[in-house]
Amino acid sequence: MRNLTEIEDPYDLILKKMREYPNDIPIDEKGNISEAFREYIKLMFTPDEAEIAQHLDIKPLTVNEIARRIGKDRKETTKILKEMADKGIIQDIGGYSYFLTVAHLFNIGFKYSKAMEKLGIRGAELYQQFFIKEKYYKRYESSDAGTPLTRIIPINTSVDHQSQISNAEEIHGIIEECQEPIVVTDCPCRNRTDLLGDRECKDKYPIKETCFQLGPFGHYFVKRGEGKVLSRQEAHQVVNRLAKLGLIFTTENVKVANHVLVCCCCECCCAFLRGMTRFEDKNYNCVAKSNYIAKVNKVLCEGCGLCEERCVFNAVTLIDKISSVNSVKCYGCGACAVTCPTGAIRLYREERSKIFGTHKELTETIYKENRT
Repeated sequence: MRNLTEIEDPYDLILKKMREYPNDIPIDEKGNISEAFREYIKLMFTPDEAEIAQHLDIKPLTVNEIARRIGKDRKETTKILKEMADKGIIQDIGGYSYFLTVAHLFNIGFKYSKAMEKLGIRGAELYQQFFIKEKYYKRYESSDAGTPLTRIIPINTSVDHQSQISNAEEIHGIIEECQEPIVVTDCPCRNRTDLLGDRECKDKYPIKETCFQLGPFGHYFVKRGEGKVLSRQEAHQVVNRLAKLGLIFTTENVKVANHVLVCCCCECCCAFLRGMTRFEDKNYNCVAKSNYIAKVNKVLCEGCGLCEERCVFNAVTLIDKISSVNSVKCYGCGACAVTCPTGAIRLYREERSKIFGTHKELTETIYKENRT
């Protein structure tokens, strides 16, 4: 590992700028960048692309500002930036401004074909190294103080009819209120483990069309001819199908209507849930619990064990042939309730997790907590 204090080439400058991302980048305790992550970035950016990317920031810059920085005219700069955005290595806002992004690079390469061509199996191997073995997953999922980047969102059919539920906290409500287009893409996490040949859920969950990109993120894929555009009605139908399979829905840990993504997560591949369900060094704040807890009506419960089987957090067990919920372990996803044949297990409102008002409030909080 090399220290960032010695800036030697464009890649070093890109990495230095990426350190301003709220969750930082993979580093060791001395502040040295992971060599696996460095190689990952070199897979994403060719030397010529790095020469341009070094002039971008993690906050959007106008084409005119970037043109000034790289010493080219607006027309040529626009062409270069558009080509880089089309490859999935930088992000744009409507083609008017462009920026470097970190979390985007972890996922775009495994759900967008042009970026996947760059990364391939080697990219998946490097990801395993810096994300899992070097434990970057902890900072990717939450701040050092435990503020989660994402949160669990239940499906409304799993919630007891007497419990308060807002659209901001339920998957169908988010789909109904989000900005269009609603675009469904492949799951990057299951794609990544599939490439490595160690996907546990191969015969259980699909990869195709299981990751929702909303509003501006949806536009990104539509403009580039990838993903599948869904009507709201079609999106609701996909949600219901995936819920019955047992996938768990997560989104950004904010209340606003303009969410940009909804992930349909499994316990064995997900970059967030695995912090709790798979890794020995657990991150209990890998994702914020919903403000609901599963409870069992013992009169209705027939002890079929389906809820226990479907709970990825091991919060449900059968005791004397009756389901019992450990409220501490329960993340309030509702997977247990969606397919309960008697309706014996349902989610009940219980305030226990903070949902931030805006993306800005969330990212600023994580940034400060990671730098104190």
